[in-house]
Amino acid sequence: MDERTARLHQAIVEGCRPTTAPVAVRLARPGEKPPPKTKYPLEHIGHRLAVCQGMTAARTLGWAMAFGEADHACPLPRVFMGHIGPDIFLEGAIADAYQDDPACMRAMEASYPRWPAGAHAEIWLAPLTRCEFVPDLVVVYGAPAQILALVQAANFGNGPGIASTSTGRYGCSQWIAGVAQAGQCTFMIPGPGERIFAGTQDHEMSFAVPTSKFDGVVAGLDYIRRRGSYRYPVPNMGMLAEPKIPEKYSSIDPEAQTGGSS
Repeated sequence: MDERTARLHQAIVEGCRPTTAPVAVRLARPGEKPPPKTKYPLEHIGHRLAVCQGMTAARTLGWAMAFGEADHACPLPRVFMGHIGPDIFLEGAIADAYQDDPACMRAMEASYPRWPAGAHAEIWLAPLTRCEFVPDLVVVYGAPAQILALVQAANFGNGPGIASTSTGRYGCSQWIAGVAQAGQCTFMIPGPGERIFAGTQDHEMSFAVPTSKFDGVVAGLDYIRRRGSYRYPVPNMGMLAEPKIPEKYSSIDPEAQTGGSS
């Protein structure tokens, strides 16, 4: 991986200790070819996959994955990538499980970020330890206590906080389009599709860092850790508190009944 990405990886490992690998994401331009040994679902697995499944494969199996237009089992990433026209999607018909007002359905679908046609050809995903390309962003999965460290790091040198907008679905739209377009870090609560098909766990949420924010997040993680304001794993200071042992237990210790030995 390139030097800036390597620094980010080291800072994430030291500051957050994620259980699964941080994943580099590249929105490949037309004509670009992925590194050797990258797996395309159709060619190397034998069937299409949802891109969220590719994310899980990258972060848990250590695979480098690539999705061309023909590899998507779920059509939504193709809308967000600009590979198919959004008109039918924007009518809102598939939002009827979440809204009963057609206007709300259309507004909901219109809120998801997407690229214009022809902007990008493929999505590449790779664990940072196997990243052989310059990523457009990095996505980290973890428990809230781990993601908290990244929120604080991204807010270092900023102040007002990190924004997150969620409808409870289509979280992939953020790391396919939204984060790169906005150039801002964000945290995400994975939606039902990712949990059902990709196996994202109940306790997991995710955080995305665009390439323009790599250095700032590294500096923030370093500063906050050095100052001791927050560390993960979170220290349990209860271990230093005087324990309230059940009174009955004192019967086995004569000294405890008399207030201790001299």
